[in-house]
Amino acid sequence: MKTIVNNWHHISVYLAGITAVLAILLPIGMVQKLLLASVSILFLHFFEEFGWPGGFPYMGVKVLLGKDELDTSKWNCNHLSSMFGNWTFLVMVYLLPVFLPGVRFLTIGALIFNFAELLMHSVVFNVRLKTWYNAGLITAVFGLAPISFYYFFVVFNPADFFWYDYAIAAVYFIVFFLFCFRSPLYWNLGKKPGFEFNEQSAFGFMRK
Repeated sequence: MKTIVNNWHHISVYLAGITAVLAILLPIGMVQKLLLASVSILFLHFFEEFGWPGGFPYMGVKVLLGKDELDTSKWNCNHLSSMFGNWTFLVMVYLLPVFLPGVRFLTIGALIFNFAELLMHSVVFNVRLKTWYNAGLITAVFGLAPISFYYFFVVFNPADFFWYDYAIAAVYFIVFFLFCFRSPLYWNLGKKPGFEFNEQSAFGFMRK
């Protein structure tokens, strides 16, 4: 079990390949294909953040929590909490609308959140860290963002949505973000022994 959890970001690469094949071969609508494509890229996004080059845990602690702490034992996050948070968010925000295409706010929420990833990785992290690159930037810029740009410029029909769909979508992914990455469950999982980050996952190129 610990071996699987501590390699969840490597397993994500294989899941990315499987999801990409499904997006291509399944007889589903274009919106569902774009959602599956987003899922596939997100799996690669996790590998970029925690596998190679890695370093997202330190980025998160420094930028999102405001702590410049190099002692990983004080972070209260590990591979177990990271796997729980990232995979749960992926399932609830990105994969669920594939199976419920008629629930409008789920679809629009996932494809808008791609832009949130773009904003965080291309602007927020780079500005705060004073860098040109951060773990997750490549997959956000060249994967998630193009999918959503294609959706909103080619596929999207504003007449299919009401104003409250956007409001519900925002509340939905904010609630699940807090549950996946800020809840007592997340922090408690982050304290479990045996799932510590290795140097590559924790710091990547970020260690001074």
